[in-house]
Amino acid sequence: MSASADPTQSPEWEAARLDWCSMTRTQLDQLQQTVNAATPGSLALETVYVPMHDMAGLAGVFGYSLLGKIARSLIETLRKGANPLDDKMLMIARAHLSTLSALLAKDVRGEGGPQGVAILAKLASIHA
Repeated sequence: MSASADPTQSPEWEAARLDWCSMTRTQLDQLQQTVNAATPGSLALETVYVPMHDMAGLAGVFGYSLLGKIARSLIETLRKGANPLDDKMLMIARAHLSTLSALLAKDVRGEGGPQGVAILAKLASIHA
């Protein structure tokens, strides 16, 4: 690894971030297709939970704190929901996944500022 006071500024770190983004985009696209095609009672909770758990853990490491918070919000909601996913849980998963895809496509890093707070609030409102 390159010698630097801040390892996140090294070429190796940037390469790792780009790899994570690419893999995550692909995973989100596949997961969205699966969730969008699912009918109530046909999709196991783990299908969404496992990749979102991974994203919740890794997003912040690569500077995508807002994405990590959205993924964590989804997994916390899934823990309380039906397994297999019912209509409400599918709707919640679709909203979170489309938001994550849009934010990753725009390369929104960090907390997202006031817009990030608004996004989290909007997603939280559909949980109720």
